[in-house]
Amino acid sequence: MMKPTIDISLPDRYDILARKAVGQLSQIISPVDAALDHIDVLHADMRASSRGTFLILRGDSGTGKSTFIHTINLFRDDVETISFPKERDIAEVLVSLGPTMRQLRVIVFEGREALTDVSKELLEKSIHSINSFVRTSAGERTVVAWPANRDDLAANLASLATEIGAEALTGLGDPVFRFQGPTKAEFIPIANKTLALLNQGETLHDLGISDGRATQLVEESSTIGVFLAKIRRELLSNQRQLATLAKKEICRVWVVVLAGNEPEGDIDGLTRGTMYSADIDRMLSVTNANIVKDLKEFPEKLGMLGTYLDARVLHVPVLAALAAVRTYASDNLRTIMRSEGMLVAPERDAKDRLANTNLVASFSDTPIGARKVGGKVGSNSIAAFEKLTKIASTNDIETNRAIAACLLDLGVVSGCTYEQDFGTGMSRRTDIVATSDSGTVRLEMMWRRKTGRAEIANYVLTKLFNYGKAIGYLSNNRAEA
Repeated sequence: MMKPTIDISLPDRYDILARKAVGQLSQIISPVDAALDHIDVLHADMRASSRGTFLILRGDSGTGKSTFIHTINLFRDDVETISFPKERDIAEVLVSLGPTMRQLRVIVFEGREALTDVSKELLEKSIHSINSFVRTSAGERTVVAWPANRDDLAANLASLATEIGAEALTGLGDPVFRFQGPTKAEFIPIANKTLALLNQGETLHDLGISDGRATQLVEESSTIGVFLAKIRRELLSNQRQLATLAKKEICRVWVVVLAGNEPEGDIDGLTRGTMYSADIDRMLSVTNANIVKDLKEFPEKLGMLGTYLDARVLHVPVLAALAAVRTYASDNLRTIMRSEGMLVAPERDAKDRLANTNLVASFSDTPIGARKVGGKVGSNSIAAFEKLTKIASTNDIETNRAIAACLLDLGVVSGCTYEQDFGTGMSRRTDIVATSDSGTVRLEMMWRRKTGRAEIANYVLTKLFNYGKAIGYLSNNRAEA
């Protein structure tokens, strides 16, 4: 059996982040105002003097120097950044460059951030080349940036720049700009935005890190890079802890909502991402049930559990549920349905109706697209569904078996068992345990005549609580059905 894993993506270096978030960096990057203001001052002087300039950007490793240099265009118009690796000769690169059509061009030479990365002779040759370049028409709108993470390199660069080009090369004032990176107040928002973008909308809470623990890690971190590395280590540690606890069985847990008022909007409000993943923070905020009061003591642990169990909230529409049950009902269920005055004739499109639900789409592990907007469900169908929920309230094994039979016929699952135990201490058994190509999925079937956001949230949170208790991850003794 394949065990679900949390493939956490949380890069702490720009080049990896840019590769992971192509075209989406604007959703993650926060402006470093002091550094942007300095660029504005340099640019104004460049325009007035009709020449380029040399920028020594001194910042500790992990402060985000590369991120800042490569994302200036997100916060200033008509700016391009071009980088060259350590293997490229600075003099040769600058000679080969023509004028830029942009208002501002930033050239950065990577891999030369410490004095040990470059010889004294090469330093002097490079500064001579930069000084010559910024005075040409090709370099008129160009900032040549040299990141440095050591004071000795910054001091040597500043000394050479002053000696070779003076203020014409670096401008007036200190030739070294001290880059501090984002403030500590921004560390947690940056981590959450990065996690959400690269991990289906997940947050620190969803992955098991409380507000208090996150704040503690901020205080222990000197830079945003150190903070992200600490967060990543903590997340992986949480994952290992859960994997150790869940020795008996790990599976996916999906809540399937079947309700006569078609609560798609409520489900949207309680889930995140294109997989309808349970959003624990939202659920905790919309219900005040007794179990929630207890769960609020450790929301981050519940979030981690939901993520590890791939908890989802999925919807099966009224017409799809009716068609599946009428077509795949057992003889016993048909007898019960007839006694309630329900039609029991099989429907030819039963498989197609269920196949078009996000329940079936979830078994392929592909992002679920926009729902097809169907017509309003007729009063006769609503009345029939209400009778079905009445049956399910006392005999949901039969209605669940009918849905499972349709899933089996569709081929999305290869086997199903019912009312199966999980771990120890479960107050209720799992409705359907489905075997699929992607592993075991435990389906909790929520049959309701009518439901809403608060009731769905309470149902999902309670189920997660029971699963967490069963594997020893949550120790609270209270639970609801």
